[in-house]
Order: sequence, then C-alpha cells, then structure tokens
Amino acid sequence: MNVLLAVSGSIAAYKALDLLRALRRRGHVVRVVLTQGALEFVRPETFRYLGAEKVYLPTDDFNSATPGVPHVDLGKWADILAVAPLSADTLAKLADGRCGDFLGSIFLAWRQNRPVLLFPAMNTMMWHHSFTQEHVARLNRLAYVRVVDPAAGLLACGDEGAGKLMDVEALADVIGILDPLKTRAHHALITTGATVAPMDPVRFLTNPSTGKTGVAIARAFLAEGSEVTLVTGNAAAEGLTALRAHPRCRVIEAPTTAQMLAAALEHAPTANTIIAAAAVADFEFTISAEKVKKDGLRELKLHPAPDVLAELLRQRRPGQRFVSFAAETDTSELVFREKFARKPVDLMIANRVDAGFHGRREGFGEDAGTYWFVTDTATTPPRELTKRELAQEILRWDLQS
Repeated sequence: MNVLLAVSGSIAAYKALDLLRALRRRGHVVRVVLTQGALEFVRPETFRYLGAEKVYLPTDDFNSATPGVPHVDLGKWADILAVAPLSADTLAKLADGRCGDFLGSIFLAWRQNRPVLLFPAMNTMMWHHSFTQEHVARLNRLAYVRVVDPAAGLLACGDEGAGKLMDVEALADVIGILDPLKTRAHHALITTGATVAPMDPVRFLTNPSTGKTGVAIARAFLAEGSEVTLVTGNAAAEGLTALRAHPRCRVIEAPTTAQMLAAALEHAPTANTIIAAAAVADFEFTISAEKVKKDGLRELKLHPAPDVLAELLRQRRPGQRFVSFAAETDTSELVFREKFARKPVDLMIANRVDAGFHGRREGFGEDAGTYWFVTDTATTPPRELTKRELAQEILRWDLQS
C-alpha cells in the first residue's frame, strides 16, 4: 500500500520516525510530508535515512524543481493519507478547509474514494476543549475521514489524561485495517485466547493459547468493513491495542470460562457470524477462599466448565453462521467427525497442537500451523497456513456463504 504520512508540529513528532519504520516493516511504501511545525521537532534527512521514498517540506508545492502539481499528484499516488501526530493547530486548519500550507492543499485536493486517518496528539485540556471536539465531529462527518481518538496516559507536559499518541506499532496496524469507506452490514463475534480455571486466590489452570488466531481473524473482518466483537481470555494478547483503537471493534476481556460465556451470550443475538476460536478451559475447580496448602491438593475437586460453543449453538438464531476450532493431538478423521457430530457448525477448523513440553511446539503461539477444514459433508486435506492466511480463508468463506 502507498502511504502518505503527514507529520505536524507536536512533541510526539519524533514518534513518526518509528512509525515510518513500522509501516515499512509491514511492506508499505511511504512518502512523508512535514508541516512547518513538524520541522521544529524532526529533520527531513532522518526520514530519508530511515527509508521514506520521498520527503516533502511545507513549501515544496511551490518549488519549481518539483514537477507537476504536487498537492494533486500525491493524492493520485497514495492509497491512504495518515496524519500522525495531528496537532490541535493542524486539526483546526483541516476542519476549516484552510490550505495555507502543503498539507492543507493535499487534504482539499484529496480524492474522496480513498481514506484519510488522523491521529491526534495534544494536551488533554486541548483535546477535551469544545472547539477541538467540534473540529473532530466536522471531520468525522466526511465519509472518507476518521479521527482516531488518542490514547490516555502521562503526557509530555506532565499532565495525565487523553491526548497521547497511540502506541506506534498499534498505529501502524490501524493504518492497515481501518478504511472509513468500507462498511459491511455485518457483525462478527469472535472468541479467542485461553480462559483460566482459578484454584484459589493466586493459582489457576490454563493452556498456552495466546489469542493470535482470533486477533488475525478480527483484523481480516475489520478490513472488510464488518463490526467486530472480540471476547478475549488474554488481556495482553499481541495486537489488542490496535483493535481497541478501531472504531468498529469492541474488545471484551473475559479471563474465566464463565465470563467468556456471559460476554458471548450478551453479544450473540446481533451477530451474523460467530467464530469460536478460544481455547476454553474444559474444567473448573471449586475455588478455595484461601491459598491451598500442599497437603490440601489432593482435596481439590474438578467439575465440567460451561461449554461456551454448545450454549451459543443452543441459542442460535436463524441465518447465523458458526465457525468452530478443534485443537487436537489426534488429527484422525474419526476424531474430527465425532467432535463435529457433538457440536455441528457450518465450518469446523481442526489443527494439530502441542505445547512443546515433550516435543515440537505446534499451534499455540505460533504464526503458522496445519489446518483441516471440516464441514458436514467433507474434510479437506491438511494445509499449512499462516494465521493471517487462515483468517483470510475464513473471511472468504463467510463472504461466499
């Protein structure tokens, strides 16, 4: 993707250097536009050194050495315009349609069939000011523009609150999956990650699932314009920061099986597609109020945990599509058919797993794996897929269903 990265005059401008690197790692071609304010904080040579294809200065629109009409030509070249960081001053100028500098001219000449993403960074009082919020609302009324709310935290000025530029890696991910022009009247409910079975106030039983699969699936559905509800057992799963920042994504933390079931049941009635990718704890303890001593371990009692998928299927609405996952060490057709028969879904994805304690780690925490696609009539041969490729396969199946 061709990304036009504009940097305005915020103390967070130095983070745009890391953002450039993050975008290039994801395979994007990046050109950079610096406002006059940005030049107070960063130097154009640094962006060139870090791999920007071209770097434009505030007056380059009027530079006779630059061929064509740069503020028009850049809009034809770029697939997306991202302004990060976006200062309060630049926000106001864009909202007012002023084109007193290169960036303002680019914005007004922008083709409205391509997205513009704006990432504010400013003092929290400035962010919450009524004028700023009016500017945000005005820009968000443009179908191709989205102002992404800043993060909250300790700001450079010492204040604490909203106004912080979001994490650079998350920001690069959002640029790759957020297109305000892509909207699909579709809601995907996805469960992911491991749930835990608490034993006492400090210990619990769980498994090595990281939640990577569900995050990859959520990214694929968001990029296609769906609304996504992601119920995760892993609150710190890689990629969640970007999903939390996405305006069409709802991330719900549900560490225990009971909590995951409650969250899934709450959001299932509006879901068109339900994808059960979580590695749910199958058993629960009768939880001790105090830490269990060694001599009390023999007294621990296990009982079956709620079956999240079975309960969702029991409350299935007409027209809903279900995808389930079967993480197995025995990947025989007999095992697949038995599991499918117990909880019949539209598509079951089986994969081989091993935590790696006694052999090669497989499935859990890996970026790729071996998968079988199981329906009521057939099972495909095993396929080696990355989790991104797997997510695209599920999305393609959903679009064609």
